[in-house]
Amino acid sequence: MGWVDLVHLSILFFIAFVYSADLYDDESGIITLHANNFTDFVQLQPTLVQFYLHTCGSCQNYAPLFKNLGKSVENWSWAVKIAVIDCSYPANREISNKYDVEFFPTFIFFLKGTKHQIITKYFSASTFREKIADVLVNEKQYDQLIPAVTTSNTLTVFGPNANQVAMIILDTQLNIPTTLQSLIVEGTQYGVKDISGKIAFVGEDASAVQKFLLQNYQKVEEKVLQPSDKPVRSEPTAVINPINYSMPVYAADILASLQIIFTHDIALKKEIKGLELDALKEFLTVLSKYLDLGRQYNEEIAYLQRTVAGRSIISREEWTEFVAKMKLSTDEVNYIACRGSRPYLRGYPCGLWVMFHSMTVNRFLKNEKPDDKAPIAHALNRFVSRFFSCGYCAFHFAKMTSNVRLPGEAIYPDRPDVKPPFPLVEPDLSTLPIPPKSARDEVLWLNNAHNRVNKRLSGESSEDPAAPKVVFPSPQQCRACWSDEARAKMAEDKFAAHPDRTDELLAYLVHHYRPSSWRWDDVCVSFEDISQLGHEGNVFTTFDLILVGVICLCCASAIVALFGLVCCRWRCSTKRDHMPLPNA
Repeated sequence: MGWVDLVHLSILFFIAFVYSADLYDDESGIITLHANNFTDFVQLQPTLVQFYLHTCGSCQNYAPLFKNLGKSVENWSWAVKIAVIDCSYPANREISNKYDVEFFPTFIFFLKGTKHQIITKYFSASTFREKIADVLVNEKQYDQLIPAVTTSNTLTVFGPNANQVAMIILDTQLNIPTTLQSLIVEGTQYGVKDISGKIAFVGEDASAVQKFLLQNYQKVEEKVLQPSDKPVRSEPTAVINPINYSMPVYAADILASLQIIFTHDIALKKEIKGLELDALKEFLTVLSKYLDLGRQYNEEIAYLQRTVAGRSIISREEWTEFVAKMKLSTDEVNYIACRGSRPYLRGYPCGLWVMFHSMTVNRFLKNEKPDDKAPIAHALNRFVSRFFSCGYCAFHFAKMTSNVRLPGEAIYPDRPDVKPPFPLVEPDLSTLPIPPKSARDEVLWLNNAHNRVNKRLSGESSEDPAAPKVVFPSPQQCRACWSDEARAKMAEDKFAAHPDRTDELLAYLVHHYRPSSWRWDDVCVSFEDISQLGHEGNVFTTFDLILVGVICLCCASAIVALFGLVCCRWRCSTKRDHMPLPNA
């Protein structure tokens, strides 16, 4: 049974469907969709849907702003619905595949009577709200909600209490080309007797309208909800136990994230070809060469690498079939050291970092001939930027690692449906980690890059309050890695310095990430497979054990021989002592 059978998919992700509610639970104006109700719901009325992953840091950071947007357009429910769907759940992935969603978050506007639209991610709730209004008017969605009118550019407003005083405010700041007309229906069904109009405000703000109402009508409470562009970080209400940073590397964390790479992130692509296929081949090459997971796992990853190597194009269905043929255990693998205080925190990206670190250390332990190359760094630069499901994270990683690319290679991936989080210009090389030129450099380079990411994400909504972002290793974890000066800076600002004693730092990282230091709790693997790990890393091989045995045998033989010699000499000495003296 392969990795992608139905039973395995239902337990593969440590998230259950209820996890999606952790990001958008009982939020005013936001509806949580799933595979069973998605199609019927979006066909009823215009709906803006955010496709997201609970593991995506960018999705987590965007959640507060999207909640503000939902609340600000709550009174627009007659015209549009705001919804979300968590595509981490295997059943929901069928929906994301249907609409070719490859990166997250992705926003799609489902409209009535016309094709759905992919909407750019906006960093301002106000701007997003204006975009919603613009789409509704330009796509004539109001024709689906109210009785038809004779003029296509006319917005007709009806009300159940037409015999009462009504005031219509047209927000011209939205810059919507709409003509506002007053249509009086003939007859007496609405009881309309006086059609005289009152004041028209042009270019005035809300305070002017409120002043007019206070002077001419009863007191009106100011109850206008404005969208906030400053997301408020939500903190878990439960008591949180801090996560132990001194925990060892667990193979379960690596395997859980590796499963998600194979069955989710790569499988998001409808078709893999060109530069994307080249990046995939390169990643599988370094993965099969430098990720040591024991004999069975190593053989299956090597099979996948060979299968992909001869292809010029791979469809989603073909990739799924390749992975299904991998003869690996389908037992559930849960995160251990990477487990977050909440289901959507840490987990997948944490496991990826551990895997990447382990690959660089394993390459260093292989003692390969120096060639001034950094195969792992280059493969990660190409692969992560094209396949990591968090679109914004991928752009940031491409920028940070841009100085390891080869001449002629693009800095950023071609993702036309994803608005970059920053201008796509060539970054200042002085702001980037020094590109590695050897296996030793790669180990230190990746640790430096990881610490930079921790600094950038510190304080964001995606940060686990039980595991705040810090520099690794800290002075408490490796005092020898830090000079007195660096520790002094660290005391003032936790990101003001990095471990600056490189030899000690290298030794610490190698010891921490080497396969022989891993824990194999909750992983289905034989003792024989584990015993073969890390042959190159100064770990005892079969030859080493035989050699030690021979040396011990020789030492024992020498001790026995020495003991025998001592005994012989003692016996000879005793005999001489008992011999009779000759007669004088």
